[in-house]
Amino acid sequence: MANMLTDPPFAADPPIKLNVPAKTLGLVIGILAIIGIILDLIALPVVFALNNSVSTICSLSGVNCGTTGIFGLAIISVLIGLVGSILYAFGGFRMYQLDRSGKNLVIYGLVVNLVGGILAIVGYGGVGGFIFSLIIAVVVYYLVVISRWPGDAPLVAGPTGGYGNPPGGYGSPPPPPPPGV
Repeated sequence: MANMLTDPPFAADPPIKLNVPAKTLGLVIGILAIIGIILDLIALPVVFALNNSVSTICSLSGVNCGTTGIFGLAIISVLIGLVGSILYAFGGFRMYQLDRSGKNLVIYGLVVNLVGGILAIVGYGGVGGFIFSLIIAVVVYYLVVISRWPGDAPLVAGPTGGYGNPPGGYGSPPPPPPPGV
């Protein structure tokens, strides 16, 4: 039985048909995931510093703010997001190496990253960043699911180029000149 997350029913006949090479998509995902890892590593000390600042302000004013639980959740959400980014970076680079299991790692990394984003809503209090992340995750998920490996049948018939599919690829002969009038 196929996994509904990694092999959804629309994968065979997607509503929007694009010929997306899995190797190229894997490289793009891997590079973007490395950027996400760097941002998560920057966010981790920022959350710690923010927690320390709020605790200091609350103790100086003599008020118990009770924010340690919220900041603890924020730290956990950043760590979960970091794990998700590492998963889909690893999966993206495995896709680039034409390893079919890379698709599954990218999809699982996206899910783990979204779980971290849901926890970040409570920890940071912002929904806007999560909505943006959700839109990006849905687009990346769709592209990963419909991406094709070399040798797979293309989704769109016609001159696609790439992977040695003539015509239209680099190195293909130019079109014939128009007939004389």
